Amino acid sequence: MAAFLTGHIRVRDTEKWHQYLAAVDSTIKSHGGEILLRGLQHEVLSNDSAFNADFERLVVLRFDDLAALKAWYDSADYRNLKPLRAAAADVTVVIYQSDSHYLN
Repeated sequence: MAAFLTGHIRVRDTEKWHQYLAAVDSTIKSHGGEILLRGLQHEVLSNDSAFNADFERLVVLRFDDLAALKAWYDSADYRNLKPLRAAAADVTVVIYQSDSHYLN
């Protein structure tokens, strides 16, 4: 069952953020993941009072399953990038697992 990771992002240091982006893609791909979306917030259409507007960016990753996603997130390759990510941005990471129940 597919697993997805979302990162809700507020960049504090653009130079470090670009260094992180230049290095992270290969770690995702080497663990079978794909980047579905890297986007900048455009407009909140609903429930804006509950929305954290500090997070102006979003990334969505897809992996074949939860085990593959966690293997990437806990890998030495990615673990080495986490300090750079923390120096560059505030990132809230959330994992979702596909639920075919909602597709019926």
